[in-house]
Amino acid sequence: MSPEFLLISKYFNLYKTKAYKGIGDDAALIKKNDNYLWAISTDMLNEKTHFLPNTDPFNLGWKALAVNISDIYAMGGVPKFALLAIALPKVKADWMGKFSDGLFSCAKKYKVELIGGDTSRGPLSISICILGEVLKKNTLLRSNAKKEDDIWITGELGLAALGLAKLQKKIQLPKSLSKKAIRALEKPMLHSSIIKIMAKLSNSAIDISDGLIADLDHILEASKVGADISLKDIPMNPWLKKNKLIDIGLSGGDDYQLLFTAPKKNRNKINLLNNMPSIKLTRIGSIKEDKRLNIIDHKDMSYKIKKRGYDHFESK
Repeated sequence: MSPEFLLISKYFNLYKTKAYKGIGDDAALIKKNDNYLWAISTDMLNEKTHFLPNTDPFNLGWKALAVNISDIYAMGGVPKFALLAIALPKVKADWMGKFSDGLFSCAKKYKVELIGGDTSRGPLSISICILGEVLKKNTLLRSNAKKEDDIWITGELGLAALGLAKLQKKIQLPKSLSKKAIRALEKPMLHSSIIKIMAKLSNSAIDISDGLIADLDHILEASKVGADISLKDIPMNPWLKKNKLIDIGLSGGDDYQLLFTAPKKNRNKINLLNNMPSIKLTRIGSIKEDKRLNIIDHKDMSYKIKKRGYDHFESK
């Protein structure tokens, strides 16, 4: 278990809850009625930890909401309402206007209403609480992956981490890739059109925020299973493979793609979703009973990574 999750387990996950599902998933679940659940989640973005000081405020407003919407999608749900808490060192009208435009552009695209929140003075910090609706019979939990499930990924991994490395001047990228990577970091686009269908066809899910391996580990631990994944099948930009930076795609984080596990019998139905505009779904492996995660390289050998993913409280 990572340092961040050990902290949660030791100090906060201490008591039983009357909620349908409490700590341990992308969102908590509360019964709405016999057929539906409310999904509730919150994410915080802090300057210098989650974003750089010169980040475009429009993109920051967009991302602040998008990363929360992603949590609702990972539960198989539909986002409905959000509350915003923001601390500001001082009010700058131009910055606030652009931030607000980004936030409401994201809200409009994914059909979320801002219904309240709080403002305060302090170092720049943005926290959103989001509320979504989940059909009870199609709820996706990290703990529900089944033996022989296929493992699926939306989109492409590693771009956001490349964008951060570029902005921090740690790497040089081709101009077109640089633009694409920074956009992936600052303005994540979500797969709203497939969520209801994937919820019907899948057993478990998680959003990829800390990196593929770290987040897959969360599913494996919660479901008490293991997995075999194929390195050659993991969707990442060809530039990463060409420059032997595969670990960025595996553990870079900030992708906000979704990882699903689904029964083999649904494989053809899931593949058909790739016919939809702007949708890319890739099957990268399968769930197994043995509780180990095995990454298989192009030589059918076990691939070892140096770092499994991002952790706020990992020792430097």
